[in-house]
Amino acid sequence: MADLALIRTAHGLVPATEADRELVQKWKAGQVVHGKFARMRNARFHGKFFAMLDLAYEYWEPVGGLIPRQEMRGIRGLAKYFEDLNGRPGQLQAAVAAYVEKLEAERAERFPAVDKSREAFREWVTVEAGHFHLVQTPDGIRKEAKSIAWANMDEDAFGQLYRDVFAACWRLVLSAHFESEADAQAAADMMGSFA
Repeated sequence: MADLALIRTAHGLVPATEADRELVQKWKAGQVVHGKFARMRNARFHGKFFAMLDLAYEYWEPVGGLIPRQEMRGIRGLAKYFEDLNGRPGQLQAAVAAYVEKLEAERAERFPAVDKSREAFREWVTVEAGHFHLVQTPDGIRKEAKSIAWANMDEDAFGQLYRDVFAACWRLVLSAHFESEADAQAAADMMGSFA
């Protein structure tokens, strides 16, 4: 079942986005479609949110190979712990670099290609923005992005999410490509035709 956004006009309900239009065009003329409908929060603001995410996603270049940042923090933290314990800062840097290089090579053999995913990026930046809850998995506790579904969030909560996610996009991606946050926001606005 697909989500569909419609806008009420003088001519009736029309698809809100190009994706919605493509979905409706797949239906046969005269076909009855059933669904539950709810009034949405500011759809323009929702679109602005996704334009900002799209901008950050386009500029984002995955780095770090197949070793997640959390794992690297753990490796470096353990090395620092032993260095501090022995009173010899930097003593294990060469060993850490060699271990990381070996680990990356082993993982690259097992996973020769890794896809860049827009949805995974959205989830990651939402977690980085602090909008997550913890879930227990067989591998331990992990952070899971909170839902941004219309039914789960009112206008004020969505506004806070937007500010937090923009701040995370700026900190993690966009600050390397734009002079200021205002420039990045203007680019996102232009990308989403919200200028």
